[in-house]
Amino acid sequence: MKKTLIFIAAALLLASPSFCLKIDGKFWDWAKIGTFYRCPNRLLEKDRSGFDMHSVKMCLSGRYLYIYIDGRSVVGFKTDRGWGAKKTSVRISFTSSQSPLNRVRIATDPAKPGKIKVSYPAARSRYYGSKTDSYWAIAKYGGGYAFEIKIPVFASYKGVHVGAPGRSLIWQSSHGKARNHLSEVLINTVDMKTHRLVDTISFPIRKGEL
Repeated sequence: MKKTLIFIAAALLLASPSFCLKIDGKFWDWAKIGTFYRCPNRLLEKDRSGFDMHSVKMCLSGRYLYIYIDGRSVVGFKTDRGWGAKKTSVRISFTSSQSPLNRVRIATDPAKPGKIKVSYPAARSRYYGSKTDSYWAIAKYGGGYAFEIKIPVFASYKGVHVGAPGRSLIWQSSHGKARNHLSEVLINTVDMKTHRLVDTISFPIRKGEL
């Protein structure tokens, strides 16, 4: 009975409105969402081309985790007009603090507009999204760029799991042993032309942060 009540509570959380966040390449609907993580400065290399991350916003709402990664498009020391960002793949991994084997990875591909690829061990990768129902998009603001991404989440009596049922927790119910550190997040940006890692960041999700 207790597990059932906790599951219903989690389901109600997932049914909440999405605060008008849309994956549409328009950045202003993120104005009221606070910064979750600020990226450390990284020296620019002359042959580094892609997307340089500055900060990350995250919002758990409805059936999705929404992520906004802002930064700049770079092509080494040359003047850039967005080409670096437009050939970038963003790859986001969530790893459980309890087990490094419990992980899930979400990836965008500039060759697949609107689609994300969700992968985890011992299962076939799954795609979400389309051109008309975008799960990722590039937003442009002034001289900067940002990636908007939405990732499916799933409720259980333990809380809310990201990417697939039973994967890493990002929101914890009152069931079981309480822990402060839920998941470790790793975000990489990759140049899809050269397959070179351009930028990387890592940070934890702690209880009550989402």
